[in-house]
Amino acid sequence: MNTTYTAEGHIDAHPQVVLSVAHGPGGAIATLQGDLDVATAPALREGLLALLRPGLRLLVLDLSRLWFCDAAGVSVLLGTRRRATLLHIPLRLAAPRSRVAKILEVTGADCGFMIYSTLPEALALPLPPTLGPDRHRALCAG
Repeated sequence: MNTTYTAEGHIDAHPQVVLSVAHGPGGAIATLQGDLDVATAPALREGLLALLRPGLRLLVLDLSRLWFCDAAGVSVLLGTRRRATLLHIPLRLAAPRSRVAKILEVTGADCGFMIYSTLPEALALPLPPTLGPDRHRALCAG
């Protein structure tokens, strides 16, 4: 499924963010491409939250094609993580570009995510135990 989310009036060089989803046995890979900012965040939030259904065993967000992420984008990622945690769905971030990794680090948002250097690395590891709020706190504390 390829879904393109655009926002009216967005005039940046990349006026949209594209969410491409591939479903596999028990999991989904959502590839984000473009800019995740205040203009594109609401539509992308809707698309990501729609993926989080009971029975999904893993959601990997492939960030290798995400060129830019601002505070609104970080909020989308945090909201997706919050919903995934409530549904006990492990969420992994794969291959964030240096610019995106930096905003996650500066905001402290990287603390609560399982972040992998590459998509194959994120997919190769076994599923973690059920992730409740305590598991996410442990990721930041350790």
